[in-house]
Amino acid sequence: MIRAGAVFCGRILLAGGLLLAFAVSGAPLREISTSGGGRIRTLDPAYADDLASRNLICAVYDTLLEYDYDARPYRLKPSMLKRMPEPENGFRSYRFELRDDLYFAADPVFGGRKRKITSRDVLFSFLRLADARNHSPLYWLFRGRIVGLDAFHARTAACARGDVRPYDGGLAGFRILSDTKFVIDLAGPDPRFLYALAMPNAAVVAREAVEFYGESFARHPVGSGPFLLKRWISDCRIELERNPAFRKEFYPGAASAADRSRPLPLADRIVIKLVKQSMTAWMLFLQGNLDCQTLDKDNSDLAGGGELPEVLRKRGIRLQRVPEFEIRYIGFNFGDPRFAGNEKLRQALSLAFSAARRIEHSGNQLLPADGPIPPGVAGFDENLRNPWMRHDVEKAKKLLAEAGFPGGRDPATGRPLKLTFDQTGHTSAHRQFGEITAAEFAELGIKLEVVLNNNPRFYEKLRGGKMELFRLSWIGDYPDAENFLQLFYSGNAGGCNRTGFSDPAFDRMFEEILPMPDSPERTAKYRRMAEYIARKCVWIYEGFPVSYQLAHAWLENHTPHDFGFARWKYLSVDTALRDKLKRSFTPVKLSELAGKP
Repeated sequence: MIRAGAVFCGRILLAGGLLLAFAVSGAPLREISTSGGGRIRTLDPAYADDLASRNLICAVYDTLLEYDYDARPYRLKPSMLKRMPEPENGFRSYRFELRDDLYFAADPVFGGRKRKITSRDVLFSFLRLADARNHSPLYWLFRGRIVGLDAFHARTAACARGDVRPYDGGLAGFRILSDTKFVIDLAGPDPRFLYALAMPNAAVVAREAVEFYGESFARHPVGSGPFLLKRWISDCRIELERNPAFRKEFYPGAASAADRSRPLPLADRIVIKLVKQSMTAWMLFLQGNLDCQTLDKDNSDLAGGGELPEVLRKRGIRLQRVPEFEIRYIGFNFGDPRFAGNEKLRQALSLAFSAARRIEHSGNQLLPADGPIPPGVAGFDENLRNPWMRHDVEKAKKLLAEAGFPGGRDPATGRPLKLTFDQTGHTSAHRQFGEITAAEFAELGIKLEVVLNNNPRFYEKLRGGKMELFRLSWIGDYPDAENFLQLFYSGNAGGCNRTGFSDPAFDRMFEEILPMPDSPERTAKYRRMAEYIARKCVWIYEGFPVSYQLAHAWLENHTPHDFGFARWKYLSVDTALRDKLKRSFTPVKLSELAGKP
C-alpha cells in the first residue's frame, strides 16, 4: 500500500541539470511525496525481500508482466511484453516477445546513453537470482521450475566469486530465438509460473551495471522503470525523477481526461520521506503535507473507527477500508505429540479463542476468518463455517476433558497444563495479545506462558521446533488460493509450512491442483481443501487484516491494490485543487477526530 507525503515547489539541482518547477507542457510540476512504509534497505531486485524495498523496486525497474491496476479480481497483463506469453505443451513452456521500445536509462556505464533491452538481459536477470554466490533470498521464485536452473545454481556454488563464465553458457530452459523473442521451458506443468514474472524481484537488470557498480549496485539502480533515482539519504528521504526513456504507455483509466492522453508516468517527481513514527506521518497528513496515509491500530480511532469525521470530510479527504491479502494465525507445533496426536486438544484451544475480542482489540482492523483462503480469490467460500472458531468455553471444557486434560489439568503432574505461546515482537500490542490469550486459556484451567522474542530468536526457535504455540501471518505472493494452501503441504514442512502439519489425504489434494489451470473444477477443489483444513484444526484463525487508507482530494488514481508494485506510474495530482484546498486548511484537534468533546 502507498503512503504519500510533502509538497515541493521551486527548483531542484539534480545530477542531470535543473529540473524546472514547470513540466514540459507548461503546467506546474507534478510532485507526489510519500512516506515509504518502512526502511528502504535496497533497490537491488535480487535482495529486496522486505515489503518496503520491494514496493519501491518497480518505480525504477520494469518486469515482463504486471497486474492490471483496475481489474478485480486481479489479472496479469503485459508490461515489457508485446502480448501475454503463450503457454505450450500443457503449460510446460511459455513463448515470449519483448516490446521494441524498451531501454535501460542513460547511465555512465553505457557511456551516458540509454541502452536497448534484449532477451539476454532477461536471461541474465534470472540467472543472477540463481547464482549461489549471490545468496539471493529470492531464488525460491524460480527454484525447481526452469529446466537447468538448479544445475546452474550448483555450478556457481563451486566457482570463484568473480568468475562470470557460468553466465556465458546460457541455460537449457531459456531458449533465445532473437533479441526480442525467447521460450522458457519448465520442469513440469506450471500454470502459475507467470505470477513470478510480475514480482518486483523478477525485474530486468543490466549485466554491465551489475558488474560495473558491484556492491554499490543496490544504491545505484540502472533500470527501465518509470522513474530514475536522483537522491537517497539513508533513513531520511528518496527522490525520484521521471524517466524520459520509459516505454510509451498510457492509462485509459486516469481520473483526469488530460491524463488519459499523457504518457506514463503521470507524475514528474516523487519524494519518499522515510517517516518512522506513525503519529508523525499522521500529523503531516493532517497538515496537507502527505497526500495519503495508512493508519495503524494505534491511531485508527483518529479516523472515527471507520467512519470519517466531518472535519475531514469537509476537506474532501477520502477513507477506504481495505482488506489485506494476508491471514494472521496461531499455529500448533505438530512436532509436539500433544498437538499432533490430540485433535481434541487443538479443538478445545480453538474454541477458547475469541475472534470477536481480537477484532475489537485491533480497532476493527480485522475480518473474521473461518479458513486459510482470503477474500478476493477463487476458492474463497463466504459460506464456510469453521466449527472450531465459534468461541464456546463450555464446549471447550468438555473437549479438553475428552482430550485427557479434565479441568485443564495435566494427569502426569496433577497440576494445570502448561503451554508456551511465542510471538515475534516486544510491543505493547504483542503483550496485550498474549495477555488476552492467556486469560482465555485460563478459563479452561490452562496456564499459558507468553514469550516475546526478537525476530532472529523467534525464527531460530521456530526452525528448531522449540515452540508449542506461536503467532504468525502470511502475506500472499500472488492472487491464487494455492499460495495459502501450500502452508499445509507436508513437502513444505520446515519452510512455509511452519506447523509441520502432515496429512496424506491433503497432500494428494494439493498435488492434484498443482498442474491445473484456472477453472471451475480447480476452484471447487480449493474450497474442499480449505474446508478440510478447517475441520482438521491446524490453526487458530486470528483473522484477515484490514487497513484504513485516507487520501486528500487532490491525489488522483490512488487505487488500493495488493499487488500494485507498478502503481507509481499511475499516481497523479491536481495541483490547482491542492493549492486551493491547502489555503483553506484550519488546524484540526485530535479530539475532533476521536469524537471527544
